Amino acid sequence: MASNRAKAPTEVELDIVEIGEDGLGRATFNDRPYHVRNALPGEQVQARILKRRKGIRFADAVAVNDNVSAIRTEPACEYFPRCGGCAMHHVGYTHALELKQQHLLNALQEQGVKASEIKPPSHAETLHYRHKARLGVRLVGEQLLIGFRESFSNRIAKIESCQTLTDEISSLLPSLKAGLRELSCAHAIPQIEVAQGDEGVILIIRHLETLHPADMDKLRALQTGLGVVLLLQPGNYDSVTDLDGQAVPKLSYQLPQFELRMEFDPRQFTQVNPQMNQRLVTDALAKLDVSGKRVADLFCGIGNFSLPLLRAGASVVGYEADDSAIRQAQANAELNELSGGVFATQDLYAEPLTLTGVQVLLLDPPRSGLGPQLEGWLDSADGTLTDIVYVSCNPVSFAADAAKITARGFRLISVGIYDMFPHTAHIET
Repeated sequence: MASNRAKAPTEVELDIVEIGEDGLGRATFNDRPYHVRNALPGEQVQARILKRRKGIRFADAVAVNDNVSAIRTEPACEYFPRCGGCAMHHVGYTHALELKQQHLLNALQEQGVKASEIKPPSHAETLHYRHKARLGVRLVGEQLLIGFRESFSNRIAKIESCQTLTDEISSLLPSLKAGLRELSCAHAIPQIEVAQGDEGVILIIRHLETLHPADMDKLRALQTGLGVVLLLQPGNYDSVTDLDGQAVPKLSYQLPQFELRMEFDPRQFTQVNPQMNQRLVTDALAKLDVSGKRVADLFCGIGNFSLPLLRAGASVVGYEADDSAIRQAQANAELNELSGGVFATQDLYAEPLTLTGVQVLLLDPPRSGLGPQLEGWLDSADGTLTDIVYVSCNPVSFAADAAKITARGFRLISVGIYDMFPHTAHIET
C-alpha cells in the first residue's frame, strides 16, 4: 500500500555560476535550471529542492563546501534564509550594491540605452528601515505565527523579531502574537498590515469571521497595551474602520528639505524607507530648474514629488488612478499651504492623456512600467517637453521605457540605484 506521507525534498550538489536579479544563485544540473537561495557565484553547495515551477527548480543551499565566496558574509538576521522577507543577507553589503547596479546596467545594455553618467549607489541604514509591510498570520496548533512567508512556501516563518522592520514594529511582534492568539477567530486572521508614521504605528487586522463582543474587549486592551492604533478589515479596503467603527486615522511623514508634512492613509502607497525617500525626492529635483515651469507628475500618488515641485515654484498637474490618493494629494497641498497644483484621477494605462505645454515630466509608475500610452504622451507634448525624471522600482521595465523615450530624441543624462530595500533584491532606480 502506497504511503500518503509527502516525499522529503530532494538534495543535489550544484555549482553556482552567477546571482540573478532575484538574489538567487543560478546553476544548471542535468540540463535543468536551478535558482538557489543562500548561494553565491563560485560556490559548490548542497541544495534542497523546495519547489518546481515552469521547469525551474527552486532550492535552499543547506551547506556550502570549502569554496566559500569572498563576498559571503554572516547574515545579520538569525532567521535567514528560512524567512523569505530578505534574499541577500548573506552578501556583503558593498558587493550587494555592486550586484544591484550591474543588474540595472545589464537591463539598459539589453535595450541599447547608454547613460552619460552612472551615479554611485545611494544608500542609508541597512537594518530596521521598513515602515510599512504586509505580514502573514497563521494559527499552527496552539501557536500563532506572524511574519513574512518562508522561502518558496506559503508557510509563515517562525520569528520573534525582524531586522528589516523598524525597532518599534519589530518589538510589537511577541505581544501582538500573544494578544491575537486569545481571540475566538484567531484561526481566521490571514494577515496584518503595519504602517508607521512620525507619530505612531497603525495595524490593520484582516479577519474572515465576525468578532464577538469579548474579542472586541480583548482588542481594546491589546491596543492600549501595545500603544498603537488597531484597525479592523472584515472585507475589502473600503471596510476598514477603527475599533469603534469610525473612520481610519491618518499618519504622516516629513520631507524636511522642502519643509513639508505629508499625511497618508495607512492603506495608501508610500515608500517604506523614509530616509531613502528623502534622498530620492531631493535628487529627483536637484538637476531641474522648475521655477515657473509647467510640470506633469504621472502616477503622483499622495503628492510625494508633486508637493516638492510646487514648493520649488512649479505649476504642477498630477495624475493617478487611485481616487483616494488624489484627494490626499490635494489635502496635502492645502495642509502645506501650497497653490498651483491640480490633481486628477485618471487610469494612465487605459486613458489617453495630452501633455500640451508641459515642460517637465516626472514619472513614478508601478513595477510594470509606463504602459502603452507612453509614446502618445511624448508626441502630445508639442515640442515643449525638455526634461524627464523617471523613478522606477523595476530596472527591466525602466530600461524598456528608456529605449522608447530615447527613440523620441531624449538623452539619458544620469542614472543610478537607490537602495530602498537593503538585503533584498529590490532595486529602486
